[in-house]
Amino acid sequence: MNKKSKKGFTWGHGIIVTFILFGAFMAYFYIHMTRENIDLVGKGYYEDGQKFQEKIDERTQTAALPTQAIFEVSADYQAIKVDYPAGTQKLSLVFYRPSDSKLDQQINVISPKINPWIVATPFLVKGPWLISLRWKKGGKNYRVEQRVTVP
Repeated sequence: MNKKSKKGFTWGHGIIVTFILFGAFMAYFYIHMTRENIDLVGKGYYEDGQKFQEKIDERTQTAALPTQAIFEVSADYQAIKVDYPAGTQKLSLVFYRPSDSKLDQQINVISPKINPWIVATPFLVKGPWLISLRWKKGGKNYRVEQRVTVP
């Protein structure tokens, strides 16, 4: 009695292949995620947290204004037009990138003369941005923020 045994792919082989593929995926995932730079927390996060009430007050004061500063992002995301109220003493435009603090930008003007103010923004790369416009008028600070996603 000479029985030939068939050697082929069995369910046991399938389980082993599944474990190997899963291990390779987890290794790839671990290596890829450890190289990713995520800057969701700023360098001065504690001080920023302490100043949060100041931000709330600025937003409340802004809501009470009859004429507010506004900004519009161009269709191609290469410029921003800032229209601010007369008598503004100081303007600050902050571009915050949640995923990479190296891309953050801040533009300040002490005594703005040109209204509306056009700001070139070639640094806006694909992804989410938080744009914050702060201005000072009559000794009070005001703030408007807008989230923008560059396609």
